[in-house]
Amino acid sequence: MPRYFFDVKNGHRLFDSSGFVCDDDTAAIIRATVLAVGVSLDKPEDDPERRIAIINDAGREIGTVPVYSRPSYEDPTQ
Repeated sequence: MPRYFFDVKNGHRLFDSSGFVCDDDTAAIIRATVLAVGVSLDKPEDDPERRIAIINDAGREIGTVPVYSRPSYEDPTQ
């Protein structure tokens, strides 16, 4: 099974040196989506450029998943 790497991109890049073994590109995209949720909870700042880059074992970026900011629970009407 191929290994994929999930780098965080937001102006500069945080490299994933260990990666994850995934069945295929689709499984890697699902893994990146889960990681994006974790990043948004850990670092909730709003940054429209922040993404998880999905890198295959050949070193090619096969896609990105956006990292959204953590939702606010404040009442916007007050």
